[in-house]
Amino acid sequence: MPKKTKISQEDLTTFHDAMKGVKLLTSDKIPLTSSKSRQKSIKSPPTAQKEEVFYFSDAHDLPPVSGETAISYKHKSLSDKMLRKLRKGQYNVEATLDLHGMSVEEAKIAMDQFLQQCLQHEIRVVLIIHGKGHHSQMPVLKNKLNHWLRTLDVILAFCSAAPLHGSRGATYVLLKRMTEEKLS
Repeated sequence: MPKKTKISQEDLTTFHDAMKGVKLLTSDKIPLTSSKSRQKSIKSPPTAQKEEVFYFSDAHDLPPVSGETAISYKHKSLSDKMLRKLRKGQYNVEATLDLHGMSVEEAKIAMDQFLQQCLQHEIRVVLIIHGKGHHSQMPVLKNKLNHWLRTLDVILAFCSAAPLHGSRGATYVLLKRMTEEKLS
Protein backbone atom coordinates (compact mmCIF):
# COMPACT_ATOMS: atom_id res chain seq x y z
CA MET A 1 0.00 0.00 0.00
CA PRO A 2 1.42 3.43 -0.93
CA LYS A 3 2.19 5.81 1.89
CA LYS A 4 0.04 8.91 2.25
CA THR A 5 2.02 12.04 1.53
CA LYS A 6 1.36 15.28 3.30
CA ILE A 7 0.01 18.06 1.11
CA SER A 8 1.82 21.36 1.40
CA GLN A 9 -0.09 24.48 2.40
CA GLU A 10 0.72 26.03 -0.99
CA ASP A 11 -0.78 23.04 -2.87
CA LEU A 12 -3.84 23.09 -0.61
CA THR A 13 -4.38 26.82 -1.27
CA THR A 14 -3.98 26.29 -5.02
CA PHE A 15 -6.50 23.44 -4.92
CA HIS A 16 -9.07 25.51 -2.99
CA ASP A 17 -8.63 28.43 -5.40
CA ALA A 18 -9.20 26.12 -8.37
CA MET A 19 -12.34 24.67 -6.77
CA LYS A 20 -14.03 28.03 -6.05
CA GLY A 21 -17.50 28.16 -7.59
CA VAL A 22 -17.71 24.40 -8.10
CA LYS A 23 -21.07 22.96 -7.05
CA LEU A 24 -21.54 19.50 -5.61
CA LEU A 25 -23.45 17.06 -7.78
CA THR A 26 -26.95 16.34 -6.53
CA SER A 27 -26.92 12.89 -8.11
CA ASP A 28 -24.33 10.43 -9.31
CA LYS A 29 -26.74 8.88 -11.81
CA ILE A 30 -26.35 9.45 -15.54
CA PRO A 31 -29.50 8.98 -17.66
CA LEU A 32 -29.18 6.29 -20.31
CA THR A 33 -29.29 7.42 -23.88
CA SER A 34 -28.99 5.29 -26.93
CA SER A 35 -25.59 5.24 -28.57
CA LYS A 36 -27.30 5.13 -31.93
CA SER A 37 -29.12 8.42 -31.44
CA ARG A 38 -29.87 9.79 -34.86
CA GLN A 39 -31.24 13.22 -34.12
CA LYS A 40 -31.52 15.03 -37.41
CA SER A 41 -30.97 18.68 -37.98
CA ILE A 42 -33.76 20.01 -40.12
CA LYS A 43 -33.20 23.30 -41.85
CA SER A 44 -36.27 25.46 -42.28
CA PRO A 45 -36.68 27.05 -45.69
CA PRO A 46 -37.66 30.71 -45.81
CA THR A 47 -41.25 31.08 -44.60
CA ALA A 48 -42.43 32.93 -47.71
CA GLN A 49 -41.64 29.99 -49.98
CA LYS A 50 -43.96 27.47 -48.34
CA GLU A 51 -47.66 27.57 -47.79
CA GLU A 52 -49.26 25.99 -44.75
CA VAL A 53 -50.25 22.38 -45.18
CA PHE A 54 -51.66 21.66 -41.73
CA TYR A 55 -54.69 23.37 -40.27
CA PHE A 56 -54.10 24.26 -36.62
CA SER A 57 -57.43 24.54 -34.87
CA ASP A 58 -58.19 25.94 -31.43
CA ALA A 59 -61.67 24.42 -31.53
CA HIS A 60 -61.13 21.88 -28.72
CA ASP A 61 -63.01 22.76 -25.59
CA LEU A 62 -60.05 22.26 -23.26
CA PRO A 63 -59.44 24.21 -20.09
CA PRO A 64 -56.17 26.16 -20.11
CA VAL A 65 -53.21 24.44 -18.42
CA SER A 66 -50.54 25.97 -16.21
CA GLY A 67 -46.82 25.78 -16.87
CA GLU A 68 -46.45 22.93 -14.35
CA THR A 69 -49.37 20.85 -15.69
CA ALA A 70 -48.53 17.80 -17.78
CA ILE A 71 -50.28 17.50 -21.14
CA SER A 72 -51.03 14.25 -22.90
CA TYR A 73 -53.00 12.78 -25.80
CA LYS A 74 -53.18 9.31 -27.33
CA HIS A 75 -54.93 8.24 -30.53
CA LYS A 76 -57.28 5.30 -29.91
CA SER A 77 -55.15 3.07 -32.17
CA LEU A 78 -52.07 3.46 -29.96
CA SER A 79 -51.41 1.20 -26.99
CA ASP A 80 -51.13 2.54 -23.45
CA LYS A 81 -47.70 0.90 -23.26
CA MET A 82 -46.38 3.03 -26.13
CA LEU A 83 -47.66 6.21 -24.46
CA ARG A 84 -45.97 5.18 -21.18
CA LYS A 85 -42.67 4.63 -23.02
CA LEU A 86 -43.04 8.00 -24.76
CA ARG A 87 -43.78 9.72 -21.43
CA LYS A 88 -40.65 8.19 -19.86
CA GLY A 89 -38.49 9.37 -22.76
CA GLN A 90 -37.64 5.82 -23.83
CA TYR A 91 -37.81 6.61 -27.56
CA ASN A 92 -34.95 8.39 -29.31
CA VAL A 93 -35.79 12.00 -30.09
CA GLU A 94 -34.99 12.33 -33.78
CA ALA A 95 -35.63 16.06 -34.25
CA THR A 96 -36.28 19.09 -32.06
CA LEU A 97 -38.18 22.33 -32.59
CA ASP A 98 -37.67 25.23 -30.17
CA LEU A 99 -40.57 27.69 -30.10
CA HIS A 100 -39.15 29.93 -27.35
CA GLY A 101 -39.59 33.61 -28.08
CA MET A 102 -41.95 33.08 -31.02
CA SER A 103 -45.34 34.69 -31.39
CA VAL A 104 -48.33 32.38 -31.85
CA GLU A 105 -48.33 33.03 -35.60
CA GLU A 106 -44.58 32.39 -35.92
CA ALA A 107 -44.94 29.20 -33.88
CA LYS A 108 -47.76 28.01 -36.13
CA ILE A 109 -45.67 28.52 -39.27
CA ALA A 110 -42.59 26.90 -37.69
CA MET A 111 -44.67 23.90 -36.56
CA ASP A 112 -46.19 23.47 -39.99
CA GLN A 113 -42.80 23.47 -41.72
CA PHE A 114 -41.20 21.29 -39.04
CA LEU A 115 -43.92 18.63 -39.22
CA GLN A 116 -43.81 18.58 -43.03
CA GLN A 117 -40.05 18.04 -42.99
CA CYS A 118 -40.26 15.38 -40.28
CA LEU A 119 -42.79 13.42 -42.31
CA GLN A 120 -40.70 13.77 -45.48
CA HIS A 121 -37.61 12.47 -43.63
CA GLU A 122 -39.61 9.65 -41.99
CA ILE A 123 -38.98 11.03 -38.52
CA ARG A 124 -41.35 9.58 -35.95
CA VAL A 125 -40.39 10.98 -32.52
CA VAL A 126 -39.84 14.69 -32.06
CA LEU A 127 -39.44 17.10 -29.18
CA ILE A 128 -41.14 20.49 -29.26
CA ILE A 129 -39.86 22.98 -26.72
CA HIS A 130 -42.50 25.55 -25.81
CA GLY A 131 -41.50 26.69 -22.33
CA LYS A 132 -43.60 26.98 -19.20
CA GLY A 133 -44.75 30.55 -19.74
CA HIS A 134 -43.04 32.04 -16.68
CA HIS A 135 -43.31 35.53 -18.18
CA SER A 136 -47.10 35.42 -18.55
CA GLN A 137 -50.11 34.31 -16.53
CA MET A 138 -50.63 31.19 -18.64
CA PRO A 139 -48.19 29.46 -21.01
CA VAL A 140 -49.61 30.60 -24.35
CA LEU A 141 -47.58 28.34 -26.65
CA LYS A 142 -48.05 25.28 -24.43
CA ASN A 143 -51.83 25.76 -24.50
CA LYS A 144 -51.85 26.35 -28.27
CA LEU A 145 -49.73 23.24 -28.82
CA ASN A 146 -52.11 21.22 -26.64
CA HIS A 147 -54.99 22.27 -28.95
CA TRP A 148 -53.18 22.12 -32.28
CA LEU A 149 -51.67 18.65 -31.91
CA ARG A 150 -55.06 17.10 -31.09
CA THR A 151 -56.47 18.27 -34.43
CA LEU A 152 -53.78 16.84 -36.71
CA ASP A 153 -54.31 13.39 -38.17
CA VAL A 154 -50.52 12.81 -38.41
CA ILE A 155 -50.19 12.80 -34.60
CA LEU A 156 -50.45 9.44 -32.82
CA ALA A 157 -49.61 10.75 -29.36
CA PHE A 158 -48.00 13.54 -27.42
CA CYS A 159 -47.09 14.11 -23.79
CA SER A 160 -44.99 16.34 -21.58
CA ALA A 161 -41.32 15.43 -21.77
CA ALA A 162 -39.18 13.66 -19.19
CA PRO A 163 -36.94 15.90 -17.03
CA LEU A 164 -33.98 15.04 -19.25
CA HIS A 165 -35.65 16.87 -22.17
CA GLY A 166 -37.30 19.80 -20.42
CA SER A 167 -40.12 18.29 -18.35
CA ARG A 168 -43.33 20.36 -18.50
CA GLY A 169 -41.66 22.96 -20.76
CA ALA A 170 -41.38 20.55 -23.69
CA THR A 171 -43.54 17.93 -25.40
CA TYR A 172 -42.71 14.61 -27.02
CA VAL A 173 -44.70 13.98 -30.20
CA LEU A 174 -45.12 10.60 -31.90
CA LEU A 175 -45.90 10.95 -35.61
CA LYS A 176 -47.64 8.44 -37.85
CA ARG A 177 -45.69 6.65 -40.54
CA MET A 178 -46.48 8.18 -43.90
CA THR A 179 -46.55 6.39 -47.22
CA GLU A 180 -45.14 7.92 -50.40
CA GLU A 181 -48.59 8.69 -51.83
CA LYS A 182 -49.62 10.71 -48.77
CA LEU A 183 -46.47 12.84 -48.87
CA SER A 184 -46.81 13.86 -52.52
